[in-house]
Amino acid sequence: MRTLYSAFVLLTLLSSCDSETTPEPGLPITGRIQVQALESRGVQGRALFLTFHDEGLYPCSNYGLITDYQRSGSQLSFVFSGVAEPTGICLTATGTARAQVDITNLPQGTYPLRLQVGSRTTTGVLELQSSYVRLQTDNPNLVQVTQPELRLMPPNLVWGDATTGLPADQASGEVLRDSLQQLGATPTTLPPGTYTRFTIAANGLLQPPVVPNGYRALLFLATYSGSPERIQAFVRRRNAATPGLNLHLNTSAQ
Repeated sequence: MRTLYSAFVLLTLLSSCDSETTPEPGLPITGRIQVQALESRGVQGRALFLTFHDEGLYPCSNYGLITDYQRSGSQLSFVFSGVAEPTGICLTATGTARAQVDITNLPQGTYPLRLQVGSRTTTGVLELQSSYVRLQTDNPNLVQVTQPELRLMPPNLVWGDATTGLPADQASGEVLRDSLQQLGATPTTLPPGTYTRFTIAANGLLQPPVVPNGYRALLFLATYSGSPERIQAFVRRRNAATPGLNLHLNTSAQ
């Protein structure tokens, strides 16, 4: 067991009977607890988290949600006992009280949840698979799931758009996609749903963004296992050669 007490409480899943505890008393929790899954990718690979916050609006954006987490077999238990004020610097934007639990190393499967807020308790289910995370709670008035399903990004992906007001003869999505293919990118589709960085529409392609009148969005989604630096160099060259193109591309690590 390890004791944590910080402005942003980070809890890490360690083994089949792990626990993380922040025992000091804090301010009362405001409103419901809201939870969702979050994925990030970087040079170290994929990381997966459960993020929690209350409905308070505090004078600093780094208030912590005091959380006791325990894993016993397949059951995951969370006790939310209060709100921790920042012990050092106050990040001056207002915000909720937050906590984050690392579930990167949790094996695929279905896990019953026990969620306690003060003296009130509810239950729920976490389903973790290779391509998605699903969350459900039995009392959303106590603990509310804000995103029931998160689709997980595959590795080796490049995606983005060019939001431009240029005519088609000056900014062509087909020409840009052909250029990306010359760098080794292969157009692809993904299962529809909400991902951490984007949304995939029913046709398997990126959900188009809302653009101002007179503008259009050229969308790009492809598999790519080459150097991210080559993609960013391509973006810089294209934007420099075509003012007003506004090309932005992202890559996911392996």
